[in-house]
Amino acid sequence: MKNRKARRITRALTPRQRASLRRNRRRIAGELPDLAARDQMRKEASDEPTLSGELRRAIHASPSSLADIATQAGIPPLVLDEFLTGERTLRSDVLDRLTKSLGLALSPQG
Repeated sequence: MKNRKARRITRALTPRQRASLRRNRRRIAGELPDLAARDQMRKEASDEPTLSGELRRAIHASPSSLADIATQAGIPPLVLDEFLTGERTLRSDVLDRLTKSLGLALSPQG
């Protein structure tokens, strides 16, 4: 197999495209601090040595999308996202449905 060098294709942007690019870069820069903070919250909640933390780790390790997991558990994706960041707790019946949708089962340590 040959090692190929990536080719960069460039072209001049129109004034309208440059303005759009500047707007998008400003928007991304404005959203980045909030996204970084939410990611830190998600990490801290996932690291909890609790049943909820264990469930969060299982959700993150699942090959299914968060939207699919939420649908299978019968909750809106936003509720699942808020659980994953630790902003929301879930009722026991929702925890049961999430556990079931991930193919997990609780068992006592012996």
